[in-house]
Amino acid sequence: MLSLLLMHRFPLTMAIALTATWLMAAPPSTCGLADDYGRALCAYQKRNFPEAERRFRAILGHGEHDVTMIHSLYFLARTEMKVGRYEEASELLVRIYGLDPAFFQDWNCDFLVSECRRALGRE
Repeated sequence: MLSLLLMHRFPLTMAIALTATWLMAAPPSTCGLADDYGRALCAYQKRNFPEAERRFRAILGHGEHDVTMIHSLYFLARTEMKVGRYEEASELLVRIYGLDPAFFQDWNCDFLVSECRRALGRE
């Protein structure tokens, strides 16, 4: 109750305090990982989408079909969505379905395909 009163009475002070807390927040948990996927995911979480895209594509370039490849494909699709490339994202998500239908279902990729279609005006 007191904090609500303070926010109403001192909104700028609260905003500064919240901003300071946000600035001191710990980096995403994946940002300490030294492998290629960890660095790619860290770039994604930090919203450095050009770097994330480059790193996820490099992982996919290895040609291995494993869990890391499927996760990289998923986050590459999410990256494409973040930068407004919905057609490319949709194609990547459909590719996931072809490679691993269970992953597609478990990670709600059908919802993401719908979001891409909506953004493209196809739904």
